[in-house]
Amino acid sequence: MNKTRLNINEAFKLATNFHIKNQINNAKNLYIQILKIKPDYIDAMNNLGELYRHQGQFDKAIDLFKKVLNINSNNAIAYNNLGLVYKEQNKLLDARSCFEKAYKINSDYILPLYNMGIVLKLIGDYKKSKECYLSVIKKNPNHLASINNLAILLDELGEFSLAKNYYEKGLKIDPNNLSILWNLHILAEDFDEALSLIKKIHKIDKNHNKAKIMISALESFNGSFDKFNNIANSKLADHPYFRSIKWIMSLQKKPKIFFNRLDFFDGVIKLADKSRPFYEFGVWNGASFKYLINSFKKGYGFDTFTGLPETWHNEPKGNYSNFGAVPKIDGGEFIVGKFEDSLPKFFSKNRPLASLINFDADLYSSTICAISNSKNIIDQNTILIFDEFIMNENWEQDEFKALNEFCQNENYNYEVLAFCLASKQVGVKLSKN
Repeated sequence: MNKTRLNINEAFKLATNFHIKNQINNAKNLYIQILKIKPDYIDAMNNLGELYRHQGQFDKAIDLFKKVLNINSNNAIAYNNLGLVYKEQNKLLDARSCFEKAYKINSDYILPLYNMGIVLKLIGDYKKSKECYLSVIKKNPNHLASINNLAILLDELGEFSLAKNYYEKGLKIDPNNLSILWNLHILAEDFDEALSLIKKIHKIDKNHNKAKIMISALESFNGSFDKFNNIANSKLADHPYFRSIKWIMSLQKKPKIFFNRLDFFDGVIKLADKSRPFYEFGVWNGASFKYLINSFKKGYGFDTFTGLPETWHNEPKGNYSNFGAVPKIDGGEFIVGKFEDSLPKFFSKNRPLASLINFDADLYSSTICAISNSKNIIDQNTILIFDEFIMNENWEQDEFKALNEFCQNENYNYEVLAFCLASKQVGVKLSKN
């Protein structure tokens, strides 16, 4: 009996070693053999379930984690692992519940707290997500993933200075952390700062393709085309970043470049007629709406508040849901429903001309519906912002396609006033041919 137990324990050590070395098939086969001998070996079940999760075999992973919890309902690792499966299946509320249970069982186990921060942000609860990351950092001041994610969240909330502080804190821990350096360049205030950070990334990793492309872009915007031309004749020419930059370079009149989301908003707002209201198609949790309302007397927001109405490339239907909760923002009027139902009814009445329209619905179908229905509130002074216009893998098939199709159908030209590569935003004005 002791010999069998010893053999199983030695086999588990070997399987774990295979697992660490990424020898997945060897690890999986050995875990399976262990569980045939000892079906209630919890650690083997948890590890095998994680292998299945990474391979996308979610049903097998869930089955194993639930077996663990049937044996030991207080196994925090199994709850955390089960939450990760639900997160990958986009079952965000189920994932949150699992992470909460794991952390309640063992408050010293910070991984579920970190994962809860990720899920809460996906749900749109930025406040609680922020609290999770801060709690992790309090328990472990060197937890780089939480520092990085917290800074990203603060950036999206417009707390630039604080976000920058956390990125810089992360770089003190790991000066060569490519993810943090990349995210920090998104907060650059000017051309030189952005280029310096990207060149540092390229120095650390010569094969960092995004850095190569961004260096070529910034240098070409500054009049030096050597790197741009080299990439144009390489395999990277088909990269979505380079296709985006090539489109910008093709414009007859060069637009103003911004390096972060809120600087872009500020630059475009300066050009807008603030005596008029603004409109936003795709409100989600209201973060950008809250920012824009500070500059305008009135805003109209349109959304289902239940997430994407259809799959958007790799984003599943229902992502970016606010779970039906409509934001409460002074000066904001929100029209709830699918665009094809709510917009014809709303625009059947005369509405004030728009100072600015923020198209943040991502999908081609939603964007073409929004811009087509709102054409009567657009004139030569209206600024149109498209929030996912460039840089994505399939950007030419989304908001870009919708704008060009609308202009062709309605006999419009458009001038690009400003763009931000980091936030994928473009601001334009229309004019009749």
